[in-house]
Amino acid sequence: MKKLNKLVVAGMATFLMAVGTTTGAQAAYSIDYTYAFNANQGSAQLATHSFVIMHEAGLEAPGRKIAANMKNNYTPYTAYSTFVVGDGGRVYQVGEPGYVSYAAGNANGYSPVQIELQRTYDKGEFAKNYATYIELARDYAKKYGIPLTLDAGGAGTPGIKSHLWITQNIWGDHVDPYGYLASMGVSKAKLANDLAKGTTNVGGGNTTPTNPTKPTTPSNSNVPAGFTPENGTFVNGDTPIMNRIGAASFNAAQGGYLPAFASWKYDSWKRVGNYVMIHHVYNGVHVFLPVRYNSTAWGTFK
Repeated sequence: MKKLNKLVVAGMATFLMAVGTTTGAQAAYSIDYTYAFNANQGSAQLATHSFVIMHEAGLEAPGRKIAANMKNNYTPYTAYSTFVVGDGGRVYQVGEPGYVSYAAGNANGYSPVQIELQRTYDKGEFAKNYATYIELARDYAKKYGIPLTLDAGGAGTPGIKSHLWITQNIWGDHVDPYGYLASMGVSKAKLANDLAKGTTNVGGGNTTPTNPTKPTTPSNSNVPAGFTPENGTFVNGDTPIMNRIGAASFNAAQGGYLPAFASWKYDSWKRVGNYVMIHHVYNGVHVFLPVRYNSTAWGTFK
Protein backbone atom coordinates (compact mmCIF):
# COMPACT_ATOMS: atom_id res chain seq x y z
CA MET A 1 0.00 0.00 0.00
CA LYS A 2 1.32 3.45 -0.83
CA LYS A 3 1.83 5.47 2.31
CA LEU A 4 -0.24 8.52 2.99
CA ASN A 5 2.71 10.84 2.71
CA LYS A 6 1.63 14.23 1.39
CA LEU A 7 1.86 16.13 4.62
CA VAL A 8 1.41 19.74 3.63
CA VAL A 9 1.54 21.50 6.96
CA ALA A 10 4.38 23.67 5.77
CA GLY A 11 6.26 25.18 8.64
CA MET A 12 4.24 25.27 11.82
CA ALA A 13 1.16 26.43 13.66
CA THR A 14 1.78 28.72 16.61
CA PHE A 15 0.01 28.23 19.89
CA LEU A 16 0.21 31.49 21.85
CA MET A 17 0.15 31.31 25.61
CA ALA A 18 -0.15 34.27 27.95
CA VAL A 19 2.89 33.72 30.14
CA GLY A 20 3.39 36.23 32.90
CA THR A 21 6.92 37.41 33.57
CA THR A 22 8.37 40.00 35.87
CA THR A 23 8.48 42.39 32.93
CA GLY A 24 4.99 41.60 31.71
CA ALA A 25 6.32 40.14 28.45
CA GLN A 26 4.42 37.52 26.47
CA ALA A 27 5.93 34.13 25.66
CA ALA A 28 4.84 31.50 23.16
CA TYR A 29 5.76 28.09 21.86
CA SER A 30 5.06 26.71 18.43
CA ILE A 31 4.30 23.22 17.19
CA ASP A 32 6.08 22.23 14.00
CA TYR A 33 4.41 19.38 12.06
CA THR A 34 7.25 18.79 9.60
CA TYR A 35 8.12 15.45 11.21
CA ALA A 36 4.62 14.41 12.33
CA PHE A 37 3.66 10.85 11.53
CA ASN A 38 1.24 10.29 8.69
CA ALA A 39 -1.89 8.15 8.92
CA ASN A 40 0.06 4.93 8.32
CA GLN A 41 2.61 5.56 11.07
CA GLY A 42 2.29 5.30 14.83
CA SER A 43 0.03 3.28 17.07
CA ALA A 44 -3.73 3.22 16.58
CA GLN A 45 -4.19 2.42 20.30
CA LEU A 46 -5.64 5.13 22.51
CA ALA A 47 -3.65 5.65 25.73
CA THR A 48 -5.33 5.95 29.10
CA HIS A 49 -5.02 9.37 30.72
CA SER A 50 -2.67 8.52 33.57
CA PHE A 51 0.80 9.94 32.85
CA VAL A 52 2.62 12.67 30.96
CA ILE A 53 6.13 11.20 30.67
CA MET A 54 9.21 13.46 30.60
CA HIS A 55 12.31 12.31 28.71
CA GLU A 56 15.71 13.68 27.74
CA ALA A 57 17.37 12.75 24.46
CA GLY A 58 20.65 11.46 25.92
CA LEU A 59 22.84 12.65 23.06
CA GLU A 60 23.62 16.22 22.04
CA ALA A 61 21.74 16.86 18.79
CA PRO A 62 19.32 19.48 17.39
CA GLY A 63 15.67 18.85 18.20
CA ARG A 64 14.72 18.72 14.53
CA LYS A 65 17.21 15.89 13.91
CA ILE A 66 15.84 13.91 16.84
CA ALA A 67 12.30 14.30 15.48
CA ALA A 68 13.37 13.53 11.90
CA ASN A 69 15.11 10.37 13.06
CA MET A 70 11.95 9.16 14.79
CA LYS A 71 9.83 9.76 11.68
CA ASN A 72 12.25 8.61 9.00
CA ASN A 73 13.26 5.42 10.80
CA TYR A 74 9.80 4.49 12.03
CA THR A 75 8.79 0.85 12.26
CA PRO A 76 6.13 -0.62 14.59
CA TYR A 77 9.02 -1.65 16.87
CA THR A 78 11.15 1.51 17.11
CA ALA A 79 11.01 4.09 19.89
CA TYR A 80 9.35 7.47 19.44
CA SER A 81 7.81 10.16 21.62
CA THR A 82 4.80 12.38 21.00
CA PHE A 83 6.82 15.61 21.01
CA VAL A 84 10.44 16.71 20.84
CA VAL A 85 11.31 20.07 22.44
CA GLY A 86 14.45 21.82 21.18
CA ASP A 87 16.09 24.40 18.93
CA GLY A 88 15.29 27.33 21.19
CA GLY A 89 11.83 26.39 22.46
CA ARG A 90 10.29 24.83 19.36
CA VAL A 91 8.02 21.81 19.65
CA TYR A 92 8.17 19.11 16.97
CA GLN A 93 5.19 16.76 16.92
CA VAL A 94 6.03 13.17 16.00
CA GLY A 95 3.33 10.88 17.42
CA GLU A 96 -0.30 11.91 17.75
CA PRO A 97 -1.40 13.17 21.19
CA GLY A 98 -3.87 10.86 22.87
CA TYR A 99 -2.40 7.72 21.30
CA VAL A 100 0.30 5.37 22.52
CA SER A 101 3.91 6.37 21.88
CA TYR A 102 6.80 3.94 22.28
CA ALA A 103 9.37 5.56 24.54
CA ALA A 104 8.68 4.11 28.01
CA GLY A 105 8.19 0.37 27.66
CA ASN A 106 5.33 -1.07 29.69
CA ALA A 107 4.16 2.43 30.68
CA ASN A 108 3.35 3.47 27.10
CA GLY A 109 -0.31 2.52 27.28
CA TYR A 110 -0.87 4.86 30.24
CA SER A 111 0.52 8.01 28.64
CA PRO A 112 -1.30 10.09 26.00
CA VAL A 113 1.75 12.38 25.73
CA GLN A 114 5.48 11.70 26.05
CA ILE A 115 7.92 14.60 25.71
CA GLU A 116 11.57 14.43 24.65
CA LEU A 117 13.95 17.28 25.59
CA GLN A 118 16.91 18.14 23.36
CA ARG A 119 20.30 17.96 25.07
CA THR A 120 22.22 21.18 24.57
CA TYR A 121 24.86 22.90 26.69
CA ASP A 122 24.10 26.33 25.29
CA LYS A 123 22.56 28.02 28.33
CA GLY A 124 20.41 30.43 26.31
CA GLU A 125 19.01 27.65 24.15
CA PHE A 126 18.44 25.45 27.18
CA ALA A 127 16.52 28.19 28.98
CA LYS A 128 14.09 28.50 26.08
CA ASN A 129 13.79 24.74 25.69
CA TYR A 130 13.17 24.24 29.39
CA ALA A 131 10.44 26.89 29.59
CA THR A 132 8.64 25.20 26.69
CA TYR A 133 9.22 21.72 28.14
CA ILE A 134 7.41 22.86 31.30
CA GLU A 135 4.52 24.60 29.53
CA LEU A 136 3.94 21.77 27.06
CA ALA A 137 3.74 19.24 29.89
CA ARG A 138 1.40 21.47 31.88
CA ASP A 139 -0.86 22.15 28.91
CA TYR A 140 -1.32 18.51 28.01
CA ALA A 141 -1.64 17.36 31.61
CA LYS A 142 -4.53 19.81 31.95
CA LYS A 143 -5.99 18.72 28.61
CA TYR A 144 -6.12 15.09 29.73
CA GLY A 145 -7.03 15.72 33.37
CA ILE A 146 -3.66 14.54 34.69
CA PRO A 147 -2.40 16.01 38.02
CA LEU A 148 0.51 18.46 37.86
CA THR A 149 2.49 16.39 40.37
CA LEU A 150 5.96 15.01 39.61
CA ASP A 151 6.81 11.37 40.37
CA ALA A 152 4.17 11.07 43.10
CA GLY A 153 3.08 7.69 44.50
CA GLY A 154 3.40 4.27 42.95
CA ALA A 155 2.38 2.69 39.67
CA GLY A 156 -1.32 3.41 40.16
CA THR A 157 -0.87 7.13 40.91
CA PRO A 158 -1.52 9.46 37.93
CA GLY A 159 0.60 12.53 37.31
CA ILE A 160 3.60 13.84 35.41
CA LYS A 161 6.37 11.25 35.53
CA SER A 162 10.07 11.17 34.77
CA HIS A 163 11.52 8.24 32.86
CA LEU A 164 13.42 7.42 36.07
CA TRP A 165 10.09 7.05 37.93
CA ILE A 166 8.87 4.69 35.18
CA THR A 167 12.01 2.57 35.70
CA GLN A 168 11.57 2.53 39.47
CA ASN A 169 7.85 1.77 39.47
CA ILE A 170 6.90 0.00 36.22
CA TRP A 171 9.63 -1.12 33.82
CA GLY A 172 13.02 -0.37 32.25
CA ASP A 173 16.47 0.96 33.05
CA HIS A 174 16.44 4.62 32.00
CA VAL A 175 17.12 7.39 34.52
CA ASP A 176 16.44 10.57 32.51
CA PRO A 177 15.90 13.49 32.65
CA TYR A 178 17.44 14.32 36.05
CA GLY A 179 21.15 13.97 35.31
CA TYR A 180 21.04 16.34 32.36
CA LEU A 181 18.74 18.84 34.09
CA ALA A 182 21.03 18.90 37.12
CA SER A 183 24.00 19.69 34.86
CA MET A 184 22.08 22.75 33.69
CA GLY A 185 21.14 23.92 37.20
CA VAL A 186 17.65 22.42 37.46
CA SER A 187 17.05 20.17 40.47
CA LYS A 188 14.22 17.68 40.85
CA ALA A 189 12.64 20.02 43.39
CA LYS A 190 12.70 22.91 40.94
CA LEU A 191 11.29 20.75 38.14
CA ALA A 192 8.44 19.66 40.42
CA ASN A 193 7.74 23.24 41.48
CA ASP A 194 7.80 24.53 37.91
CA LEU A 195 5.46 21.81 36.68
CA ALA A 196 3.06 22.60 39.51
CA LYS A 197 3.17 26.38 39.18
CA GLY A 198 4.72 27.22 35.82
CA THR A 199 7.92 29.16 35.29
CA THR A 200 10.02 31.11 32.85
CA ASN A 201 13.00 31.28 35.24
CA VAL A 202 15.83 28.78 34.74
CA GLY A 203 18.78 28.32 37.06
CA GLY A 204 17.23 28.79 40.49
CA GLY A 205 15.56 31.68 42.25
CA ASN A 206 11.87 32.50 42.36
CA THR A 207 9.54 30.85 39.91
CA THR A 208 7.17 32.96 37.89
CA PRO A 209 3.58 31.65 37.66
CA THR A 210 2.11 31.21 34.22
CA ASN A 211 -1.40 31.08 32.85
CA PRO A 212 -1.17 29.06 29.63
CA THR A 213 -4.05 28.23 27.37
CA LYS A 214 -4.67 24.70 26.18
CA PRO A 215 -3.26 23.70 22.79
CA THR A 216 -5.53 24.39 19.85
CA THR A 217 -5.66 23.08 16.32
CA PRO A 218 -3.75 24.72 13.46
CA SER A 219 -5.43 27.70 11.87
CA ASN A 220 -7.51 26.42 8.96
CA SER A 221 -11.21 27.21 8.70
CA ASN A 222 -12.04 23.92 6.97
CA VAL A 223 -10.13 21.54 9.25
CA PRO A 224 -12.15 20.27 12.24
CA ALA A 225 -10.73 20.40 15.75
CA GLY A 226 -8.40 17.48 16.44
CA PHE A 227 -7.74 16.69 12.77
CA THR A 228 -4.26 16.77 11.23
CA PRO A 229 -4.17 18.94 8.09
CA GLU A 230 -3.00 17.03 5.01
CA ASN A 231 -4.03 17.36 1.36
CA GLY A 232 -4.32 14.19 -0.68
CA THR A 233 -6.56 11.78 -2.59
CA PHE A 234 -7.88 8.46 -1.31
CA VAL A 235 -8.60 5.82 -3.96
CA ASN A 236 -11.09 3.26 -2.68
CA GLY A 237 -10.58 -0.48 -2.93
CA ASP A 238 -13.17 -2.99 -4.12
CA THR A 239 -15.85 -2.30 -1.47
CA PRO A 240 -18.10 0.82 -1.21
CA ILE A 241 -17.61 2.89 1.98
CA MET A 242 -20.35 4.87 3.74
CA ASN A 243 -19.41 8.43 4.67
CA ARG A 244 -20.75 10.39 7.65
CA ILE A 245 -22.12 13.93 7.76
CA GLY A 246 -21.33 16.60 10.32
CA ALA A 247 -19.15 14.61 12.73
CA ALA A 248 -16.36 12.03 12.72
CA SER A 249 -18.56 9.40 14.32
CA PHE A 250 -20.33 6.23 13.24
CA ASN A 251 -23.35 7.60 15.09
CA ALA A 252 -23.45 10.66 12.81
CA ALA A 253 -25.91 10.93 9.93
CA GLN A 254 -25.17 8.69 6.99
CA GLY A 255 -24.26 10.39 3.74
CA GLY A 256 -23.68 8.33 0.64
CA TYR A 257 -21.34 5.56 -0.41
CA LEU A 258 -17.98 6.11 -2.02
CA PRO A 259 -18.12 3.55 -4.86
CA ALA A 260 -15.47 0.88 -5.30
CA PHE A 261 -12.30 2.25 -6.96
CA ALA A 262 -13.61 5.84 -6.79
CA SER A 263 -11.44 8.76 -5.59
CA TRP A 264 -12.05 11.10 -2.65
CA LYS A 265 -10.02 14.26 -2.02
CA TYR A 266 -9.38 15.19 1.60
CA ASP A 267 -7.83 18.03 3.58
CA SER A 268 -7.16 16.33 6.95
CA TRP A 269 -7.36 13.08 8.91
CA LYS A 270 -7.81 11.77 12.45
CA ARG A 271 -7.74 8.47 14.29
CA VAL A 272 -11.19 7.72 15.72
CA GLY A 273 -10.86 4.70 17.97
CA ASN A 274 -9.38 1.93 15.82
CA TYR A 275 -10.25 3.75 12.60
CA VAL A 276 -8.71 6.56 10.55
CA MET A 277 -11.21 9.04 9.12
CA ILE A 278 -10.47 11.60 6.44
CA HIS A 279 -12.40 14.83 5.91
CA HIS A 280 -13.48 17.33 3.30
CA VAL A 281 -16.09 20.06 2.95
CA TYR A 282 -18.76 19.61 0.26
CA ASN A 283 -21.17 22.51 -0.37
CA GLY A 284 -20.41 23.85 3.09
CA VAL A 285 -21.02 20.48 4.81
CA HIS A 286 -18.32 18.58 6.71
CA VAL A 287 -18.07 15.03 5.36
CA PHE A 288 -16.05 12.22 7.00
CA LEU A 289 -14.94 8.91 5.47
CA PRO A 290 -13.40 5.92 7.31
CA VAL A 291 -10.44 4.63 5.30
CA ARG A 292 -8.43 2.43 7.66
CA TYR A 293 -9.06 -0.04 10.46
CA ASN A 294 -6.03 -0.61 12.70
CA SER A 295 -3.17 -1.33 10.27
CA THR A 296 -5.39 -2.20 7.29
CA ALA A 297 -6.11 0.54 4.75
CA TRP A 298 -9.21 0.15 2.59
CA GLY A 299 -7.59 1.69 -0.47
CA THR A 300 -4.54 3.64 -1.53
CA PHE A 301 -3.41 7.25 -1.14
CA LYS A 302 -1.82 9.66 -3.54
